[in-house]
Amino acid sequence: MEALILSHISRCPGPYLRQLQKELAAPLGTLDYYLTKLLRRGEIYKLGRRSRYFPSQLDELQAWAIYLLREGPRALEEAGRLKCGKRLCPEVRGLLLRSVESYECLRRDLVDNFIILMSML
Repeated sequence: MEALILSHISRCPGPYLRQLQKELAAPLGTLDYYLTKLLRRGEIYKLGRRSRYFPSQLDELQAWAIYLLREGPRALEEAGRLKCGKRLCPEVRGLLLRSVESYECLRRDLVDNFIILMSML
């Protein structure tokens, strides 16, 4: 189970617990147990108030960019390292683009967030 979780998080970084449960069809308690083991061993880490999990080899700045992509605008407050004043820092654009190009699952989240934003107009 650990290898499956680690593989999934490496392929699609930044899932939260319930999302992992749904995507891996694993019991919540089992998932929580193995995530805790992976966290303690330093193979993964988590970011944000709504904890999202990332592989340890992923740079923290890129992880924050992915967190922002997956959470949408509500994550701007938490993603302080990406902000220069009230705006995103210029170098964040490249991080966001590379992340979307590297991980198919992020494209899906972008489309979902876009649809939500459009439905609010």
